[in-house]
Amino acid sequence: MASSSEDQQSQSKATDPPPPHPSSAGNNPPPVYPPPTLGYPPPHGHGYSPAMGYPPPPPPGYPPAPGNYPPYNTYYAQAPPAAYYNNPQNYRAQTVSAGFLRGIVTALILLVAVMTLSSIITWIVLRPQIPVFKVDSFSVSNFNISKLNYSGNWNGSLTVENPNHKLTVNIERIQSFVNYKENTLAMSYADPFFIDVEKSSQMRVKLTSSSPDDPGNWLETEEKVGQEKASGTVSFNLRFFAWTAFRSGSWWTRRIVMKVFCEDLKLAFTGPAATHGVYLADAHSKTCSVLF
Repeated sequence: MASSSEDQQSQSKATDPPPPHPSSAGNNPPPVYPPPTLGYPPPHGHGYSPAMGYPPPPPPGYPPAPGNYPPYNTYYAQAPPAAYYNNPQNYRAQTVSAGFLRGIVTALILLVAVMTLSSIITWIVLRPQIPVFKVDSFSVSNFNISKLNYSGNWNGSLTVENPNHKLTVNIERIQSFVNYKENTLAMSYADPFFIDVEKSSQMRVKLTSSSPDDPGNWLETEEKVGQEKASGTVSFNLRFFAWTAFRSGSWWTRRIVMKVFCEDLKLAFTGPAATHGVYLADAHSKTCSVLF
């Protein structure tokens, strides 16, 4: 009986599984984690966050960065905070400034348009015209041009006509010149005058020549004037600057500066030594050119 019990114990020992061996650290299986919760990213490898100073690995499904370049997400700067975009005060200030500038620009455009339109309408209704200047008489006495003596007393009379049907003309100031070629022989100011609608007025000018600052500049002029006097006539130019105001009642006024050119006025002299010359008027008065 003792032998049978020993046989049974030996058979049970032979059929039992061997005892487990002590486990080593190198053969441990990887830990099993529960599936990631919906809405949260999966944990990094082995449950540890990346080391400080190193970018995280690319998400699953994307190839790693080629070569030694940093991952893709390091190329983009961090977006500014949401308060930068959603600050209502900044948005309100920008809106007010833009609206104010648009209002100023619109007002200026409307002002220019209204002024231009009103000027065009006024011009069409009033139709302002330039006065007409005609030389009636022109003469010089005690005329002499030389290095030692330079003198001359000039007198002229002009008729100034106002062709406007609705505008009066007020010549507030007028400056007159007597020129030989392009050399100014005398200069003075004439009296202002007023011309009513479709009327005319006489303008008288009186000028006196005085010695030039540099007599040497007049040597050629003296020679040319002497040659023309020997032929019997000398041509002079009578010119004006006229500061003029056009008015229609008390509601419309326009001021301009007119330039009047009465060119090639021939004065007759009796000889080379004559000091008195008179304008040879044609059948009609000499009409001057007017620019403004």
